[in-house]
Amino acid sequence: MSDRGYVDATDQYGYVPSIAMGAIFLAVFSLSGLAHVGQTIYSRRYWWMVCMWLGNLLEILGWGARLGAHWKPLDFNLYIMQICTLIIGPTFFSASLYWAGGLAIQNAARSKSWLSGAWFKTLFIAADIVSLVVQAVGGAKAAEGETDAEVRTGSDIMLAGIVIQLAVMIFYVLYMGIWAFKARREIETQGRRFQLMLLAFFLSSVGIIVRGCYRTPELVQGFDGHIAEQQSWMLFDAIPIAVSSIILNIFHPHWYLVYSVLPPSSQPSREALDPREAEELEMSLRTGGGLKAFFSSSSRASLTNEKREAQTGVQAV
Repeated sequence: MSDRGYVDATDQYGYVPSIAMGAIFLAVFSLSGLAHVGQTIYSRRYWWMVCMWLGNLLEILGWGARLGAHWKPLDFNLYIMQICTLIIGPTFFSASLYWAGGLAIQNAARSKSWLSGAWFKTLFIAADIVSLVVQAVGGAKAAEGETDAEVRTGSDIMLAGIVIQLAVMIFYVLYMGIWAFKARREIETQGRRFQLMLLAFFLSSVGIIVRGCYRTPELVQGFDGHIAEQQSWMLFDAIPIAVSSIILNIFHPHWYLVYSVLPPSSQPSREALDPREAEELEMSLRTGGGLKAFFSSSSRASLTNEKREAQTGVQAV
């Protein structure tokens, strides 16, 4: 028994979780998550960034559990909670990157990709879901385990999910890198902002890969292994994932992916809109500068319809 009055306080983790580490990363992911919520609500159309909310929410729960574990280091529920949430959380970050990668391909150079933007998103998201399910099953098995062997089985299943996630993310980076090289001229015409967005995708993906390279040997050793029982190793989970989230706050895809936005017209154009003109028009509509054109074109369309209806009525009579 120690002088502080509890027995084997380090038995669960191999150490007593740090207040400072728990508080810092709880704050970091809370702020980044709130920023993602605000950015997604403001942009409105990018519903897929909700995955970033979910990823940050799991990180918040995980680091909150670790912070609480400083005062309750033997609480098994907090122990399992932080394991499951911190291991599963980055899967949602991956999903956002996969979807964004598909949109980037659609925006810039579809012809330079082996997969269409739609197939790209479908295949990578499907692989991410498989990874998520495997990790969730492993987490549930570990949580329900009553013996060390059962907990170890859960750990091994989670390891399989981590390996799948790591392999898919590495393939994603390689695929996007090859595509970017083949489409370098098209990407150059998209402008510096688009290039910065692709760089942000790359850096965010590298963060998830670094974290996977830490988690894989940790789970190979098990929760009672040397890596798991050294608190400093948790920085290889916390920092890369924090960077992955924050960099998408700074370079949020909403500001960089350009969609052709035109006011309604009774005579739809078959000409492609220049990306820069589309961006300027979209900003004009947002700030109110394009409202006049919007209502003017809408009025013309309405008058045209009324004339057609009147002519139809005369013919019927």
